[in-house]
Amino acid sequence: MTDPAAAPVLFRAHWTIYLPSLVVAAVWAFVYLWADTREPPLAAIRSVALAIEAVVVPLLLLHALMRARSLRVAIAAGAIDAQWGFPWRRRLALPLREIAAVQVRPSIAQRLFGGGALALTLGNGKRHLIADLGEPAVVVRIVAAHQGGEGA
Repeated sequence: MTDPAAAPVLFRAHWTIYLPSLVVAAVWAFVYLWADTREPPLAAIRSVALAIEAVVVPLLLLHALMRARSLRVAIAAGAIDAQWGFPWRRRLALPLREIAAVQVRPSIAQRLFGGGALALTLGNGKRHLIADLGEPAVVVRIVAAHQGGEGA
């Protein structure tokens, strides 16, 4: 178990942050191949699929990359410092004692591959959801250990 008063522990984005982009790429590649194998070939559908593969998929991957680069959660000296979001970055820095509840909310894909969203509820009732975080269960364990087991 990691002591929150010890050296900083840093958590970054999980690779599943890229999964939606990869699914879109795979689906439109299938559409392109399907349209190309029809007799006669469906040129309009093939062109739309190619345009999506050439323009939309790279934009989705770039957005996921920028989100992954901005996502980090650090725990040190009894405090949490979280930063996430693109294009609008959010930041949360507060002592662990101000967190009333913390839990992991994984999507279906994240249940299969790991990762998940970290849901934080503060003592004043304000909620924060940090999506696509690698090892959110470790964060929950660290916060719960700091709070004496309550809040997980």
